[in-house]
Amino acid sequence: MKFRQFFRAACLTAAAAILVGCAHPDLIDMSTPKSEVTASLGEPDATVALANGQTRLVYSLQPMAQEVWWITLDEQNRVVSKENILDREHFALIEPGRSTEADVWNLLGRCAQTYTFALKNEHAWMYRFLDEGMFHMACWVQFDTRGVVTEVGYTTDPWHDRDGDWF
Repeated sequence: MKFRQFFRAACLTAAAAILVGCAHPDLIDMSTPKSEVTASLGEPDATVALANGQTRLVYSLQPMAQEVWWITLDEQNRVVSKENILDREHFALIEPGRSTEADVWNLLGRCAQTYTFALKNEHAWMYRFLDEGMFHMACWVQFDTRGVVTEVGYTTDPWHDRDGDWF
């Protein structure tokens, strides 16, 4: 019985230590310099120069977390905004027939899973997200052989459908 209690306490202590060391974009404070952001979160999936002189850092927490964060830096490389952008409003920025893989990567970063449709000679990137904050959904961005978006669609999240409330 003592071993069981010791083991449980050791596991809880280890889990707490891991959580304390975890970094998350939402925990980054305004005015934090870029060097501290990357020291805490690592290198972003994408770094995008914006027309107004600011810079957007894209951090995808896919596949397990249903989040992609934009951290915007001002001209002095300090955080001025941050937001989780996985929603239909931001997916609407992807334009079939015009957007490319590079465009989607610069918007959303790493996806949860890639799929190949051999018969159509196309492939897709799946992004898992919570629609309206509660519905487990997937956004599918499909590309042709040139890497141009052919369509953007939505389904329920196949990972959640398969595994229930596990994710």
